[in-house]
Amino acid sequence: MNIIQLFNCFYREDVVTDLMANLINIEKKFANWFVEHVCHVSGSYKMVNAHTRVGLGKGIGTPDLIIELKNDSAAEKILVIENKLGALEGYEQTNRYASDQGKEKLFKALKISPVPIEFFFLTLDPFTLPKNTQFHKRDYQQFVDMKWDTLIQDPTAVLVMKDFSSYLKSFYAPILNVDLKDQIEKATTGLDSLQKKLLWIQVFQQSQFPESLKMHFGEVEGYGRNSAVFLFQKEEWKQNEFNGKELQANSINIHFEVTVNLVGSSPGKVSSFSVHYEPNPYKSKKTYEGIPGYEKYTMLRSKRTKAFHQSVLNSDFSNEVSLRNGSNSILFVPLKDHTTFEGLIEELLQKMKNIEPYIDRMLQIK
Repeated sequence: MNIIQLFNCFYREDVVTDLMANLINIEKKFANWFVEHVCHVSGSYKMVNAHTRVGLGKGIGTPDLIIELKNDSAAEKILVIENKLGALEGYEQTNRYASDQGKEKLFKALKISPVPIEFFFLTLDPFTLPKNTQFHKRDYQQFVDMKWDTLIQDPTAVLVMKDFSSYLKSFYAPILNVDLKDQIEKATTGLDSLQKKLLWIQVFQQSQFPESLKMHFGEVEGYGRNSAVFLFQKEEWKQNEFNGKELQANSINIHFEVTVNLVGSSPGKVSSFSVHYEPNPYKSKKTYEGIPGYEKYTMLRSKRTKAFHQSVLNSDFSNEVSLRNGSNSILFVPLKDHTTFEGLIEELLQKMKNIEPYIDRMLQIK
């Protein structure tokens, strides 16, 4: 039996972080490989020391893994690694770690003088980027098909890493090998919620969406890990986006929103999409209701939505959609129960193409 499966620790960030830290501190060849091939940090260092969960105090947090690169006894560079397996980045987490205050507290915690720091976001997810641009994105595909006995001396550690690599390989295979001609049910059956989310990201990235429609993805507030949400929008559909303080009349983030159920009934399938008109898809209505500018925003939104609905009712596809008057959704579009990803994407593209000019026309209303 696979050791990782036996202990059910594949998604345990603390366990995997401890595994990496202990190998770095005990196995010199592994430590050098990790620094050079996972972090892509070049240079020759006599010592590589790893620390787990170095607390930086209230308001900053606790990075998962800190690596000191040393020559003689002094650290010459610090690597800060946020290790994410089944979870998303915490609120402002990478921004807090990379802040001047975060760096200052790190030097104090390690009891060292300031040296260069590099930040890394190491995850199972090959696609999702960290919020802070100082963090370099890395994923665990580096650990697949490795000959660990060439990097690790301890036979037990070799066995553990072989099983870890095997589990990783089985995790990534259905995601990276999915094809648009594949049957949706067959491709998603047996996958956990994270795999389903990543598989759909891969499917949408393979699809030929118009260059004008940019895709964003994540787990939007209110959905959690039960659903993956994909937003498709043109650049001009995002203006004066709500920043948490005040609204302008034309504070808008208009987009096509596609939701994939990851658990529950019909997991891994897409049965509809919506047109959303809201100030910011990542903030709930309670965060902007009643703040300065709210009244002017709602008046213009109502005026635009009414005109949009009237145009849609007069369109050739009016019988294929449902009007909505929610705080975010203004149109609901059901999709057929397609067998393959290719069939679904074709219908999705066509319906988005039909609706797109009506959104453009709505935004001309001032």
